[in-house]
Amino acid sequence: MRRLAGAVTIVTAGEGEEAVGMTATAICSLSMDPPRLLACINRFGAMYRALSPNARFSVNLLPAGARSVAERFAGSTALSGAQRFDPEHWLSEPGFSPRLAKATAAIACTVHSLTVLDTHAIVVGSVEAVWNAEEDKAPLVYHQQAFRTLCAIDEDQP
Repeated sequence: MRRLAGAVTIVTAGEGEEAVGMTATAICSLSMDPPRLLACINRFGAMYRALSPNARFSVNLLPAGARSVAERFAGSTALSGAQRFDPEHWLSEPGFSPRLAKATAAIACTVHSLTVLDTHAIVVGSVEAVWNAEEDKAPLVYHQQAFRTLCAIDEDQP
């Protein structure tokens, strides 16, 4: 699966001292009407424990310059739980999970359903709100066990 490039996101849940977050690439659009997305979450982690039917969570799409944020939420530092949320970079609004101020986009969801399948849970989220960055930023991508970004390609190449 390391050959499958994926957009890097931070999934967050909870608020204040109860906030949790994780780096994820297994996120995708599920439907437009109603707007829903799908996230695959390890069922042995803090994020899974924070989710239940009707719980709120957010998906933050990271720009290319946010590698340190991705590493922090992937467990590459000694920080855990609410310690990972630097108040200088994260926005907290009542009723919403934390969202990254410099995210390419942040998508607030309510859990529609949770389906456990072996080590992971497939979480379907009903989209409640979307915040888009004012400028279009190149995304942070994970491929071949490394962080990367996208570049334009010549349309004439096969």
